[in-house]
Amino acid sequence: MELHRLSENEQAFVECFSRFVNGQMGSAAKVGNALADDHRYLINEKGKVVFAFLERLANDYQKGRYDQRDEWVCRLAAEAIEHLVENRMYYRTLNND
Repeated sequence: MELHRLSENEQAFVECFSRFVNGQMGSAAKVGNALADDHRYLINEKGKVVFAFLERLANDYQKGRYDQRDEWVCRLAAEAIEHLVENRMYYRTLNND
């Protein structure tokens, strides 16, 4: 996978989040709900991260860059992003390489 240029803080967050979901998280639903219990501006900023993640997964699905472990989420992301784009509710930001 390609390397992304991240700041030191961004890289630390990515690594911390990966460790969290890989054994420290008890309930994705509870964590997701708790993430929404925040200041409205912060919710909007979190949404930007979520949609960038979904768009990347959708792109990976379209390019066949997935396996059985992540096929479900990549396909779901592709369906969601495509629906949003078709209905002019979302504009792709990813350079579809």
